[in-house]
Amino acid sequence: MTTDNLKQLLIARSQWFDREIQAGVSAGPYAFLTPGQSRLLAHMGGRAMTMPELARRLAISRQAVHKTVGELARRGILEVDDDPAGGHVKRVAYTTRGRQLNRDAAKLIDQIEARLAARLGRQRLEELRALLAADWDAPRR
Repeated sequence: MTTDNLKQLLIARSQWFDREIQAGVSAGPYAFLTPGQSRLLAHMGGRAMTMPELARRLAISRQAVHKTVGELARRGILEVDDDPAGGHVKRVAYTTRGRQLNRDAAKLIDQIEARLAARLGRQRLEELRALLAADWDAPRR
């Protein structure tokens, strides 16, 4: 990688992580997952959320979210119900199979992080994690 542009570096490393996840997924029972479906599930982070919230998080249209959620619902990964808060909003939640997928994905991510720690060193990986977890929204001085 030859750029010093932080945004490009972050995008490239995020894409690397996505490729590692897809490689791990393609070898198992969830090989049907597309990168877009995987991204949607990652944004859910194991929690139920509304369709509009997913659209905001993913920065895609509600129609695209509906399509992706519908595909995952047909696969038995997600279910769609009326949001208990009311209105015409739909809430997306994991099914039992979806919760198992989430647990399996967490194990896959642990494996990827272990390989990354072997490449970078555990301390450098923890420093990276701390930098990325820092409050970047703090007021400027």
